[in-house]
Amino acid sequence: MSCTENESGPFVVFFLPALVGCLTILLARRWANSQVSNTSSTAVSRRRKIIKDPLVKRPLPPIACKMAPPGAKKATGVAKKGTVPLLEEDVNGGGKKMSRTPRISPTGPPSGSLGTDTKMSDGILQPKHIPFPYIPQDSELLFEIMNFVFTLVATGLQFLNLYRTAWWLPQSYNNQAMNFYLIDPHLVAFIVTILSRRLLLSITLAVLRQFIDAKLMPHATIAARTFILGVILGSLAWCIYFIAHKYVFLVTVYLFYPVVLYFILFGFESSPFLELVSGNPPLHSCSHEPQHARDEADTMTADFNMRLIRILFNSLIEAYYTSFIPCCFAQSFLYYDIYAASQQVGLVLCALCGRYSAQLFSAAHCDVSHRAALHLGRWQPAPAPAPAHGSESEAWCGARRWARGARVRVVGAGGAEFVADAPLVAANPDDNHHARFYDLFINPASFLCMLVSLQLGLVVIQFYLLFNSIAWHNFMAIIFLLFIDYYTLFKLFRDYAVCCKVYRAENIIHDKNGPVLATN
Repeated sequence: MSCTENESGPFVVFFLPALVGCLTILLARRWANSQVSNTSSTAVSRRRKIIKDPLVKRPLPPIACKMAPPGAKKATGVAKKGTVPLLEEDVNGGGKKMSRTPRISPTGPPSGSLGTDTKMSDGILQPKHIPFPYIPQDSELLFEIMNFVFTLVATGLQFLNLYRTAWWLPQSYNNQAMNFYLIDPHLVAFIVTILSRRLLLSITLAVLRQFIDAKLMPHATIAARTFILGVILGSLAWCIYFIAHKYVFLVTVYLFYPVVLYFILFGFESSPFLELVSGNPPLHSCSHEPQHARDEADTMTADFNMRLIRILFNSLIEAYYTSFIPCCFAQSFLYYDIYAASQQVGLVLCALCGRYSAQLFSAAHCDVSHRAALHLGRWQPAPAPAPAHGSESEAWCGARRWARGARVRVVGAGGAEFVADAPLVAANPDDNHHARFYDLFINPASFLCMLVSLQLGLVVIQFYLLFNSIAWHNFMAIIFLLFIDYYTLFKLFRDYAVCCKVYRAENIIHDKNGPVLATN
């Protein structure tokens, strides 16, 4: 094999990564289907079939309720005409928990919809939520195992770029592909310790759940965190002690730059260092109180910002230690391709951002924020009314909800006027966070489409680099990075496809109820 010419055929360059990517997607889909079949009976399907028990002679009564005026007697027996079917509306999405409550509208149920809306005391209809299908996601332990293997392979690929040899030449004195004696083992131990911090905690908690009662798990979790944190810090201190004796002080300082960033973002909290997401995710609950909708939107906005910060922080940290630190500790006499090393840093950083985004911003999580956005609504700056057609505006009150087209003025914003741009508006016109939250999550398919586009662009760039790579080590690095990017692209595109179908059906239902909302 020559060092100057690319003798790899078209099969190796194009069809091999595509074939391996397709096999990876097929295996992932097979595993996902097996997970769906093994789920517990609490998972609710979108289409339910009432199966009649052959041992029971009498027929099952239909699930219906009879419309009756207040104070009338309770309806018994088989339902007659005028009954309204009960709704099955899930509380938090994901197809896990469903509540069965009758929603009766004075105008009757609209044809073709899943049920009827709830009219509140002020004449505004409550927004409708349709059940979101269950999409299998990687568990915390599986994600950490895959992430650890990926970052470990990325570290090995960067060391390959630095310490590769011309082992194939007939007059070469090396019979190995790398100069392993130039790699510092304490530096490798330091990097592996940083990469395995969350995996160790995930494995420990998974083992404890098998042997410890659920009532004692909170105390066991705190003890496990403290123990794992002590082991990690002790291992890092041991590695730094030997590294400081081999290198100058300025080189050793490179290891501590992420520590400054960590304290700026998280302070003295230890959970972001050991866990990707700490605590339970926020849940949505339908309420008629406007303040509850605003508080829920603020909570989910803070959760979104924290998840975004952790995505960027963990991606930067792992790309820094796996791809940049080996270059900083390379020997002064070592000559390596700076372009290839920089390319490795960028590709690993983008791949990690895609992996964390697919895990933390799943379709089910975005659907919870979408439901909160429907209850929040949005205000738009009101255009100046014509002199001949002046319109009166009311003072905005946070204790009530507003219908579409309502015109209000905010005293605290210098008397600025706003117009309600949603069927139901409970947001604060003077709060820009509410407007941004509504714009982002009123249609989560747009947000997921952006993630899919970025991941697809990364794959296209890798294919371009693959066709233009000459050195064999660059070729291997791109091939291995493409494997994990194929899997991330599959997950993001699956979530995007499901969200498109779900929210298209939801928009059809809202469009049918639009004339009813406009008359209130």
